[in-house]
Amino acid sequence: MQTPTQSSESSDLKTRIAQLSGQPIRLHLGCGGVRLEGFLNVDLHPHDPEIQDSSRDGCDADVFADMTKLGLDDCTVDEIQTYHTIDHFTRWAGLDMFTDWHRMLRNGGRLVIEVADFTRCVLWLFHPLARRRQVAKNQFYGNQWDRIEFETHRYVWSAREIKRELRSIGFSKVRITHRTETHYPGRDMRIEATK
Repeated sequence: MQTPTQSSESSDLKTRIAQLSGQPIRLHLGCGGVRLEGFLNVDLHPHDPEIQDSSRDGCDADVFADMTKLGLDDCTVDEIQTYHTIDHFTRWAGLDMFTDWHRMLRNGGRLVIEVADFTRCVLWLFHPLARRRQVAKNQFYGNQWDRIEFETHRYVWSAREIKRELRSIGFSKVRITHRTETHYPGRDMRIEATK
Protein backbone atom coordinates (compact mmCIF):
# COMPACT_ATOMS: atom_id res chain seq x y z
CA MET A 1 0.00 0.00 0.00
CA GLN A 2 1.43 3.37 -0.95
CA THR A 3 1.06 6.48 1.17
CA PRO A 4 1.38 10.09 0.02
CA THR A 5 4.73 11.84 0.26
CA GLN A 6 5.38 14.26 3.12
CA SER A 7 5.54 17.35 0.87
CA SER A 8 2.22 16.60 -0.83
CA GLU A 9 0.61 15.78 2.54
CA SER A 10 1.57 19.14 4.05
CA SER A 11 0.50 21.14 1.03
CA ASP A 12 -2.81 19.28 0.71
CA LEU A 13 -3.60 19.90 4.38
CA LYS A 14 -2.55 23.55 4.13
CA THR A 15 -4.69 23.95 0.98
CA ARG A 16 -7.73 22.50 2.74
CA ILE A 17 -7.15 24.76 5.74
CA ALA A 18 -6.86 27.82 3.46
CA GLN A 19 -10.24 26.91 1.98
CA LEU A 20 -11.83 27.24 5.43
CA SER A 21 -11.39 31.04 5.04
CA GLY A 22 -11.75 32.24 8.59
CA GLN A 23 -13.65 29.27 10.02
CA PRO A 24 -12.21 27.49 13.06
CA ILE A 25 -9.51 24.96 12.19
CA ARG A 26 -10.55 21.68 13.77
CA LEU A 27 -8.58 18.52 13.00
CA HIS A 28 -9.71 14.92 13.51
CA LEU A 29 -6.42 13.00 13.31
CA GLY A 30 -6.30 9.29 12.51
CA CYS A 31 -9.94 9.33 11.43
CA GLY A 32 -10.08 5.91 9.77
CA GLY A 33 -13.68 5.29 8.71
CA VAL A 34 -15.17 7.74 11.23
CA ARG A 35 -16.03 11.27 10.10
CA LEU A 36 -16.50 14.12 12.54
CA GLU A 37 -18.68 16.91 11.16
CA GLY A 38 -17.08 20.34 11.30
CA PHE A 39 -13.57 18.85 11.30
CA LEU A 40 -10.94 18.18 8.67
CA ASN A 41 -10.73 14.39 8.89
CA VAL A 42 -7.10 13.34 8.45
CA ASP A 43 -5.53 9.90 8.08
CA LEU A 44 -2.31 8.54 6.61
CA HIS A 45 -3.57 5.25 5.24
CA PRO A 46 -6.15 5.16 2.44
CA HIS A 47 -8.57 2.23 2.43
CA ASP A 48 -7.35 -0.67 0.30
CA PRO A 49 -10.19 -3.14 -0.39
CA GLU A 50 -7.63 -5.85 -1.21
CA ILE A 51 -6.20 -5.79 2.32
CA GLN A 52 -8.27 -7.15 5.20
CA ASP A 53 -8.34 -4.63 8.05
CA SER A 54 -10.79 -5.69 10.73
CA SER A 55 -9.64 -2.91 13.10
CA ARG A 56 -11.20 -0.02 11.23
CA ASP A 57 -14.15 0.54 8.97
CA GLY A 58 -12.43 1.83 5.81
CA CYS A 59 -11.02 5.33 5.59
CA ASP A 60 -13.11 8.46 5.11
CA ALA A 61 -10.40 11.13 5.22
CA ASP A 62 -10.65 14.60 3.70
CA VAL A 63 -6.85 14.75 3.59
CA PHE A 64 -4.12 12.12 3.77
CA ALA A 65 -1.30 13.32 6.03
CA ASP A 66 1.09 11.99 8.66
CA MET A 67 -0.15 13.14 12.07
CA THR A 68 3.44 13.08 13.36
CA LYS A 69 4.54 15.71 10.78
CA LEU A 70 1.65 18.02 9.96
CA GLY A 71 3.88 21.01 9.20
CA LEU A 72 1.33 23.65 10.22
CA ASP A 73 2.23 27.09 11.52
CA ASP A 74 2.35 28.01 15.21
CA CYS A 75 -0.90 28.98 16.94
CA THR A 76 -3.15 28.29 13.94
CA VAL A 77 -5.32 25.32 15.01
CA ASP A 78 -8.40 25.67 17.24
CA GLU A 79 -8.97 22.03 18.13
CA ILE A 80 -7.43 18.59 17.65
CA GLN A 81 -9.30 15.36 18.34
CA THR A 82 -7.89 11.86 18.01
CA TYR A 83 -9.43 8.55 19.01
CA HIS A 84 -7.45 5.37 19.64
CA THR A 85 -4.46 6.47 17.58
CA ILE A 86 -1.67 7.49 19.96
CA ASP A 87 -1.23 3.87 21.08
CA HIS A 88 0.02 3.07 17.56
CA PHE A 89 3.18 5.13 18.23
CA THR A 90 6.15 4.71 20.55
CA ARG A 91 6.22 6.81 23.70
CA TRP A 92 8.82 9.18 22.28
CA ALA A 93 6.85 9.66 19.05
CA GLY A 94 3.77 10.37 21.17
CA LEU A 95 5.61 13.02 23.17
CA ASP A 96 6.88 14.62 19.95
CA MET A 97 3.31 14.69 18.58
CA PHE A 98 1.91 16.24 21.76
CA THR A 99 4.63 18.91 21.66
CA ASP A 100 3.94 19.66 17.99
CA TRP A 101 0.18 19.77 18.55
CA HIS A 102 0.68 22.18 21.48
CA ARG A 103 2.79 24.41 19.20
CA MET A 104 0.09 24.42 16.48
CA LEU A 105 -2.84 25.09 18.82
CA ARG A 106 -3.94 28.67 19.43
CA ASN A 107 -3.95 29.93 23.03
CA GLY A 108 -7.11 28.44 24.49
CA GLY A 109 -7.04 25.70 21.83
CA ARG A 110 -8.35 22.27 22.77
CA LEU A 111 -6.86 18.77 22.49
CA VAL A 112 -9.14 15.73 22.94
CA ILE A 113 -7.68 12.22 23.06
CA GLU A 114 -9.43 8.93 23.73
CA VAL A 115 -7.28 5.86 24.30
CA ALA A 116 -7.04 2.89 26.67
CA ASP A 117 -5.71 3.54 30.18
CA PHE A 118 -2.82 1.21 31.07
CA THR A 119 -3.93 0.87 34.69
CA ARG A 120 -7.49 -0.03 33.72
CA CYS A 121 -6.20 -2.57 31.17
CA VAL A 122 -4.18 -4.31 33.89
CA LEU A 123 -7.26 -4.45 36.13
CA TRP A 124 -9.40 -5.81 33.30
CA LEU A 125 -6.89 -8.65 32.76
CA PHE A 126 -8.31 -10.12 35.98
CA HIS A 127 -11.98 -9.40 35.24
CA PRO A 128 -14.43 -12.32 35.68
CA LEU A 129 -15.81 -11.80 32.15
CA ALA A 130 -13.66 -13.41 29.44
CA ARG A 131 -14.59 -10.70 26.90
CA ARG A 132 -13.19 -7.96 29.14
CA ARG A 133 -10.00 -9.94 29.71
CA GLN A 134 -9.61 -10.29 25.93
CA VAL A 135 -10.10 -6.58 25.13
CA ALA A 136 -7.59 -5.73 27.86
CA LYS A 137 -5.04 -8.11 26.36
CA ASN A 138 -5.67 -6.85 22.81
CA GLN A 139 -4.92 -3.30 23.90
CA PHE A 140 -1.31 -4.16 24.68
CA TYR A 141 -0.59 -5.42 21.17
CA GLY A 142 -3.31 -4.06 18.88
CA ASN A 143 -4.40 -5.91 15.77
CA GLN A 144 -2.03 -8.87 15.42
CA TRP A 145 -4.28 -10.90 13.11
CA ASP A 146 -4.57 -8.87 9.88
CA ARG A 147 -0.78 -8.48 9.39
CA ILE A 148 -0.94 -4.70 9.02
CA GLU A 149 2.01 -3.01 10.67
CA PHE A 150 0.24 0.31 11.35
CA GLU A 151 -2.58 -1.46 13.23
CA THR A 152 -0.32 -2.82 15.98
CA HIS A 153 0.14 -0.98 19.28
CA ARG A 154 3.45 0.37 20.47
CA TYR A 155 2.68 2.00 23.82
CA VAL A 156 -0.11 2.08 26.40
CA TRP A 157 -0.42 5.32 28.39
CA SER A 158 -1.69 5.53 31.96
CA ALA A 159 -3.92 8.43 32.99
CA ARG A 160 -1.36 9.71 35.49
CA GLU A 161 1.50 9.56 32.98
CA ILE A 162 -0.26 11.30 30.09
CA LYS A 163 -1.59 14.04 32.38
CA ARG A 164 1.91 14.69 33.75
CA GLU A 165 3.45 14.80 30.26
CA LEU A 166 0.79 17.09 28.77
CA ARG A 167 1.23 19.51 31.67
CA SER A 168 5.02 19.45 31.31
CA ILE A 169 4.63 20.30 27.60
CA GLY A 170 2.59 23.37 28.55
CA PHE A 171 -1.09 22.45 28.50
CA SER A 172 -2.67 24.55 31.26
CA LYS A 173 -5.71 22.41 31.98
CA VAL A 174 -5.76 18.63 31.63
CA ARG A 175 -8.95 16.79 32.56
CA ILE A 176 -9.28 12.99 32.42
CA THR A 177 -12.42 10.89 32.71
CA HIS A 178 -13.15 7.23 32.09
CA ARG A 179 -16.56 8.07 30.62
CA THR A 180 -15.57 7.89 26.97
CA GLU A 181 -17.56 8.27 23.78
CA THR A 182 -15.85 5.42 21.90
CA HIS A 183 -14.62 1.86 22.38
CA TYR A 184 -14.76 0.64 26.02
CA PRO A 185 -15.90 3.13 28.68
CA GLY A 186 -14.32 2.12 31.97
CA ARG A 187 -11.21 0.66 30.34
CA ASP A 188 -10.51 3.72 28.22
CA MET A 189 -9.95 7.35 29.13
CA ARG A 190 -10.88 10.68 27.61
CA ILE A 191 -8.30 13.42 27.95
CA GLU A 192 -9.31 17.05 27.39
CA ALA A 193 -6.40 19.48 27.47
CA THR A 194 -6.33 23.25 26.91
CA LYS A 195 -3.37 25.29 25.75
